[in-house]
Amino acid sequence: MTLTCPKYLILPYLRETAEELRTREPEPASPYRCRVVLSGAENDDPEFTRLIESCGALVVADRYCYGSLPGREEIAVAAGQSPLDAIARHYLTTSCCPRFMPQEDMRSRKKYLADLVKEYHADGLIVVSNKFCEYWSYERTMDALILPRDYNIPTCSIEKEYVNASTGQLRTRFQAFVESVEIKKLQEAK
Repeated sequence: MTLTCPKYLILPYLRETAEELRTREPEPASPYRCRVVLSGAENDDPEFTRLIESCGALVVADRYCYGSLPGREEIAVAAGQSPLDAIARHYLTTSCCPRFMPQEDMRSRKKYLADLVKEYHADGLIVVSNKFCEYWSYERTMDALILPRDYNIPTCSIEKEYVNASTGQLRTRFQAFVESVEIKKLQEAK
């Protein structure tokens, strides 16, 4: 909202929030056991994120085909161009879906994910592909291989239905991943 709201309307609320932050007491220990970045195919189901967080992992960032990262950049409308055309062209030229990205950019996509994990102080990465999305199935497989090996990032690789049909199986996988991240953190602390 702060990216689209006129500044004169949002500034009073931002000042109020800044004042509140000066006097706010720290919250008790987090109920989450680790912090994760989500990456993968399109996902417009908030229940999927809730499922992950119910297993003890706090989702700190998402990088889906059309997720929040990237996706908050300004879309410029050129003179004589309709806003709809500008939006369509923007998504066609900046999409992070692997089908739009050349194979030679694979290494830069992996580095981008590693940088997100670092920037958001995440403990791991969950990579999700929807069944029958060949592009993300390949990308997910490469992420699960390259990110732990080259960047030492714990990675959970999931293939799921478009809707959360198998939440029991997913819950088990996410719980096991959270436990493995906790074990890694304990081992590194020694």
